Amino acid sequence: MGIWGDPRTTGKPAGADLVARKKSLPVTAALASGTPAAEHLRTLLRSHEPLNPATVRRAADLIEHAGGRAWAENAAAQRVRSALESLAAADPRPQPAADLRTLARFLTGRDH
Repeated sequence: MGIWGDPRTTGKPAGADLVARKKSLPVTAALASGTPAAEHLRTLLRSHEPLNPATVRRAADLIEHAGGRAWAENAAAQRVRSALESLAAADPRPQPAADLRTLARFLTGRDH
């Protein structure tokens, strides 16, 4: 959300996490990818210059090309699947189980 989120939904500018140089999961996954895009991203983020809108878009594109977004989305989906499997195995009461399933899906599918 802090990289690709719609400002009308998130309430903050797209790329705000990049402007703040936050090392979020997509960023760290991209940097660890060993790709040329990762090297370009590393150079961009090491700069002491403020990131302007064009540079933020470039950084978001580099994260995408380095596989950071896909890696983070897949990791989140795997963890939700695992949590839901564990929840089912615990055989909880129906309403608390439904609440936990809703929460798990909200956390990975939310847009704000």
